[in-house]
Parts: sequence; structure tokens; C-alpha cells
Amino acid sequence: MKHHRFGTAVALDDHLARAARGADGMRIRPVLHEGKRYWVKRCETLSLRWRLQKGNPARRFARERAVFAEMIAKGAPVPKIVAEGPDWFALPDCGDSLEAVFTQADGATRVRAFADAGTAMARLHALGLAHGRPHPRDLCWDGAQIRFLDFERGHAGRAGPWRQAFDVIQMVFALHAMRLDGSDALDAFATAYRTSDARGVWPGARRLCRRLRWLDPLTRAVQRHERLHKPHRRYKEWQALPRTLASFAASSD
Repeated sequence: MKHHRFGTAVALDDHLARAARGADGMRIRPVLHEGKRYWVKRCETLSLRWRLQKGNPARRFARERAVFAEMIAKGAPVPKIVAEGPDWFALPDCGDSLEAVFTQADGATRVRAFADAGTAMARLHALGLAHGRPHPRDLCWDGAQIRFLDFERGHAGRAGPWRQAFDVIQMVFALHAMRLDGSDALDAFATAYRTSDARGVWPGARRLCRRLRWLDPLTRAVQRHERLHKPHRRYKEWQALPRTLASFAASSD
């Protein structure tokens, strides 16, 4: 029996390695093996223009792998790396992204998923960690557990209070950008996070948003341009800015 399990593990490693080599420029690729789905992530290959905008892809990839390793070691809600090579690693499938849940699930399912997300983010922060730039597409939910993904903007080492506050602000901002008039998902996330906020991150996010109030009047022309000329834009990020600031101003410590 032990030999059989060892043989299966080797077969999985080989299968994922072949998938990584044959990804044909795909940065993230789904792979099926023995009825289970995995995701192979490779180091990006960027043109000079995108390298200037996004930075060195090899350095970002190495940082993400280091953050994953630290989070796994600390018991954070992240998937375990099941196989890896010099320029790739593979993760097990962890369910639907919260972006898919937000746009496709019924109301009760959406509320449950985003409440779980609020609790999971508070747990992440309680471990002294931060995601870096969380978005619903970077969190997966299998109906029972949340797993965080995509740490290209993450930071290895203990996260300070401002990094954690930015996590919370960024998640609220992303939800406003997806639906400007608010949502049950936003309410569920905020309520669950604040209930489990052992480190007082939410009050810190409020203070940070107070410092950033000047961004609203500064960007009103861009907000108006987005509203008038890009009404079908998927994420209405400029219009989400004042709503995010208002969300924290309206909450109490």
C-alpha cells in the first residue's frame, strides 16, 4: 500500500511538471489528474513595456512562493503547494472564486461565502500576516472553507497594522467596484470581519481612510469620466473610491 501511494505521488509530480512545460505561455493552467483538478502557476514572460509597469516577474514569482511557504508554515488559510519546479508550482483546486460566487450564486450562498471570507481574513491577520492586495478573485470557497491565493503583492515576514488595514480597505473597495450600490456580500464580509477582529484592524482601517479623504475631491473628474464614458466597465474603481471611504466613515470603532 505504501508503495502504491508513493507511485501515485510521483505520477502526479510528473504530470504537473509536464503540464508546466507545455503551458504555451499560459501563466495559470488547470490540470486534471485522476479525477482531481490542480492549478499550475508559472513565472510570467513579459514584454519590456509590461516589465516596466509590473516589475521583474521572476522576483515577483519568488516573492509569492516565499509568502506561500511562510503562510503554510504558520497554518494560514491557504492551499498547500503539491508540486513545484524552478519556475512553477501547483496548487489543488479549492472551489469557486469569490468573484464567481458574487456574480453567480444565490443570496443566501453569497452571504455565507463572504461571511466566511471576513472570518478567514481576520484569522489571517491574527497570525500576524497580510495578503497584500486581496480581491474576490483571489479567494476561493468550497462551501466550507476559504483559501487565499495570489500573493504576488504579498510580503514575507510579520505584517504591520497598516498592511492589514490595507487588506480590509482593498477588499471593501473591490466589492464596491463590482457593485456600486452596495451588496449583501459587502455587509456579510464587514460584519464577520469585525466580529473576529482580535487585533483592532478595522479601527486602523477607519483611521487610514480618514487620512485618505483628500483622494475623493482630487479624483472627482476621473470618477465623472468613468461614470459618463465607461458605464459598462466591469470594475468601476474610480466611482468605488468615495463609497469605500464612506463605508469606513459610517462604521463605528
